[in-house]
Amino acid sequence: MDLKKMNACRTAEAVSRGELSARRLIEETLEHCAALNDKLNTFINIAGSEALEQAAAVDEKVKSGKKLPLAGVPLAVKDDFSCSTLPTSFGSPSFKKYYSPHNASAVEKLLDAGAVVIGKTNLDDMSMGSTTATSHEGPARNPWSLDLLAGSAGSAALAAGQCLLALESDSGGALRHGASHCGVFGLRPTTGRVSRFGLNFFSSSFGQVGIAAVSGEDLRTALSLITGFDERDASTAVYRDYSSSPVAPQNEGSPTLGYPASVIDMLDAGRQEIFEQIRGKFAGEGFEVEELELFLLSEALRAYYIIAYAESSSNLSRFDGIRFGEAAHADNLDELYFKTRGGTFGREARRRSVFGTYLLSKGSFETYYRQALKVWSLVRQEFAAVFEQCDYLLLPAVHERPGRADEDGDFLNLYEKDIFSAPVSMTGLPALCLPAGQVENIPIGFQLIGRSFSEERLIEAGTKIVPEIQYPSGGAC
Repeated sequence: MDLKKMNACRTAEAVSRGELSARRLIEETLEHCAALNDKLNTFINIAGSEALEQAAAVDEKVKSGKKLPLAGVPLAVKDDFSCSTLPTSFGSPSFKKYYSPHNASAVEKLLDAGAVVIGKTNLDDMSMGSTTATSHEGPARNPWSLDLLAGSAGSAALAAGQCLLALESDSGGALRHGASHCGVFGLRPTTGRVSRFGLNFFSSSFGQVGIAAVSGEDLRTALSLITGFDERDASTAVYRDYSSSPVAPQNEGSPTLGYPASVIDMLDAGRQEIFEQIRGKFAGEGFEVEELELFLLSEALRAYYIIAYAESSSNLSRFDGIRFGEAAHADNLDELYFKTRGGTFGREARRRSVFGTYLLSKGSFETYYRQALKVWSLVRQEFAAVFEQCDYLLLPAVHERPGRADEDGDFLNLYEKDIFSAPVSMTGLPALCLPAGQVENIPIGFQLIGRSFSEERLIEAGTKIVPEIQYPSGGAC
């Protein structure tokens, strides 16, 4: 069974009609995942009997007449989501055997809809990064070219036909980078629309639940299932309040697409050409295309990392072997802290913990952290002004091809790759990464950004331009 010829919604319909057995589908999917994982390294843990039991339960529910919108759909879950049937490592070797007592809210809702968790996908050290380059398990490789990084393992699994839906996290842009590099759809919803309960994020302000999929139809279905107020996540109160009030209308007349010309000049010739093609497609669909400016992207990136560093330091402080974490053998308290935290954190997590502590110290708080908060406010104001001029904003997702999987990139250069994605995270606005084309046989994507809670309109607009994805061919998959 070739998942590349299917999508999640059509598969669920086939299972619901009895044309396809969920158990048989999952058996073949698990075999395919295991066969490819040595090459791609997309999964940290691949499910076995747990997934087959879930699939058998789906078949029984279907026979009893229960309607399941994702009946039998193979779901990949990033390993920073709590999942009771598989270990949740958070990207740390200390938690490789940790089983959460509960499922994350988004995982639970997709399971209730009939999806089957087939495995936990690879991620950076404590989920700190947009490439998987700092993963303790080694990087996830791009199915389009195995010598390149995938960006996000869930996107790579989709492109390789290892799953039909991927639950991802996104802080500075990991989901959108992966969707761009692997040629799939990636949606970061509006802050507060989806509960983060059970998502182990390093940055409280920017960490969000996201979805990667092979079609707009799948994105719409998955988003509708995981959306909603959750008393365990106070941030979702904003969606409850929004959904009970009238929806603000779009601008009258033709929808307007804004794009910053100076940003496009930062791209190489191949990416500029594809951008022009995408812009032309929107114009052909009746969009009014207008040039505008974003002046604070560079400042936003630096402010993002100062805030993210500070929040990393605060959030990582609980992993001390006393409150949380696996305690190392030690003769005194100082040794316990040193050994426990040294074993729990990799190089990237240690870097952010140390730098974050410095940024929050008495001598640096006002100089760096307080100024970064001011920039954050200015960035939100700038994007708000942009959406007074347009209905949608078109931005690159990344400005260059993915890095090589066998090279250790300089951490500052890795941070610079978030120049187009991290500022959007700071706004809390929804962003849809669309597969737009290829440069040297490697996919690239662009972000379509909208007003708060406009995800359905983003998906509708985006899939008019890119109705379906292309899959890699050749020996990798």
